[in-house]
Amino acid sequence: MMWSGCGGHDFWTTQNSSTTTNPTGATPKFVYAANNNGGGSGSISAYTVNSNNGSLTATASSPFSAGTGTVAVGADSAGKLVYAANADGTVSGYTVNRTDGTLTAVSGSPFAAGTTPVWVAVDPGARFVYVANGGSSSISGFAVNSSTGALTNTGQTITLAAAPVRAVVDPTGRFLYVSLGTGGTALFRINTDGTVVSVRTVPASPCASSVAVAVDPNSRFAFVADGAGGICNYAINASSGDLSLINASVIASGAPVAVVSGANSKFVFAASKSSNQLFGFVENADGTLTAMSGSPFTVGTSPVDVNIDPSGSFVYVTNSGSNSISIFSITSGNSLSSAGTSTAGTGPVSVVLTQ
Repeated sequence: MMWSGCGGHDFWTTQNSSTTTNPTGATPKFVYAANNNGGGSGSISAYTVNSNNGSLTATASSPFSAGTGTVAVGADSAGKLVYAANADGTVSGYTVNRTDGTLTAVSGSPFAAGTTPVWVAVDPGARFVYVANGGSSSISGFAVNSSTGALTNTGQTITLAAAPVRAVVDPTGRFLYVSLGTGGTALFRINTDGTVVSVRTVPASPCASSVAVAVDPNSRFAFVADGAGGICNYAINASSGDLSLINASVIASGAPVAVVSGANSKFVFAASKSSNQLFGFVENADGTLTAMSGSPFTVGTSPVDVNIDPSGSFVYVTNSGSNSISIFSITSGNSLSSAGTSTAGTGPVSVVLTQ
């Protein structure tokens, strides 16, 4: 799952030069977490971000209602639209109040998707939304109304060779990567109307499977979490989006269920649900990874998603077992410092950040 953000530019260079860094100059503004609520009526918790320490304050009227069994949340890069995939076969859409972060359902929401959605991928340019449907082994594609945020199905049936786990649109908005478990990673090229063309499926090997894909902000490298032993890293072909393996062996990182790349292509983080840990890496110029000092880091119970704020200063982890969000500051020494926790709804499963 990737961070979102390229809106206004309230430039700030550091919060505390001895402990934190801000490689992008962006200001973190809002955090949204999808709450599964045990498969009942889902919701989205909304927070404003304290740009000095990363702490979260719930917005007015938070949490906001979503569909039944909300499983994922995504946002466009400008932070104006938020979408949530729901296990009841729908996707909910919201416009963001850019002053206080509150959400308002868009006209026609929720929109029909496939059977048992498991993830939502939002085009950074807010042109398209893709919902991965685990029950029907398919992708539902939607075009976004630029004025209202309403969704219109592209009319294309995107059938997959296996049930999807997660999906992501690369930062250029040209390619869609879909995790298919032991089936590998399916790669699609995105057309101007939101329909997609299959490029190929990249085998999971040497990883055991593909359960999540992260693309670095410069679209040079992709990192695949295998759900068992670690991460596989790939170079991205700028023309085709195809993936070429960099390391012949798996990069040890517990049993990662989520992975993210961000902070100006400098860091990669992977959440391990089974060990309640967050693994942190420094991304090298050639796409190889070096473990952060102090990694792995302890988080809450059963972490299932991780994301980096647009400024590259803070990391947030949703802990589905302890109904919380773990907060970390990225230090100037390329490590993490705990910045506490924030209460979420029941079963937070996904987190997205905007500026």
